Amino acid sequence: MNLNLEVELRKKGKRSDLNELRKAGLIPGIIYGEGKKGIPISIHKTSFLKAYRKAIGEMVFYDISVDNKKIKTVIREKQIHPVSREIMHIDFLELYKGKEITLEVPIKIVGDAPGTHEGGLLEVLVRKIEILCLPKDVPEEIEVDVSNLNIGDVIHFSQIKSEDMQTKLSGDTTIVAVRAPRKIEEVEKAEEIEEEAVEAGEAAEEKTEETTD
Repeated sequence: MNLNLEVELRKKGKRSDLNELRKAGLIPGIIYGEGKKGIPISIHKTSFLKAYRKAIGEMVFYDISVDNKKIKTVIREKQIHPVSREIMHIDFLELYKGKEITLEVPIKIVGDAPGTHEGGLLEVLVRKIEILCLPKDVPEEIEVDVSNLNIGDVIHFSQIKSEDMQTKLSGDTTIVAVRAPRKIEEVEKAEEIEEEAVEAGEAAEEKTEETTD
C-alpha cells in the first residue's frame, strides 16, 4: 500500500521544543537516507493517524512530500509513550531504486481451518517475516492458507516460502498451528502419565522377580 504524506521541515531543538510540537498536534520525525544527514520533519498527527490506522497489518510505503521533494520511505521505528500509547516520534527510512532493503512483511491468514469447528484453537506463532528484496518487489503481505488444517496440523515456513524470498528464517519454523482443545490435551496428558506409571510399575515388578530368582 502506498500513502502520500505531507510533512514540514523542522529545526532540531531541545526536548521542550518537541513537546511543544506535540501539544500543537504534530508528531516529530526524521527521514534517514544512506550517506545523508537525517531530515528532521513534523507530521500532522490527525491526518497521519487516519491513514495509519487504515493500514494496520499491511506493508505500507509512505511517499513523503517535503521541501519541494517527494521521498519514498517506510517506517523504520516508532517511539511509543509507555502509558498513553501515543506515538512520540517516527523514524522513516528512504528507499532507493535498485538497492535491496530488509523489511518485516506481515503474515495474513486466509481460509477457514476445519479443525476450529471441532473445537481446535488456531494459533498464529509468527506474524511478521523479515525478508531482503528490492523495494519494487516487497509484498504487501504474505498469505498463509489454513483451509486444510485439522486438529494437530501445522504449517511450516518452508511450505509458504517462495524461491526468490531471501530470509534468515528457518524453513522448519512453525507459522501457524491448530491445537487440540485444552480438555482433550489434559486427558491425553493424564493418559500418558498413567501409561508411564504402569510401565514403571511393570519394570519394577520384573526387576523384583529377577532378584528373587
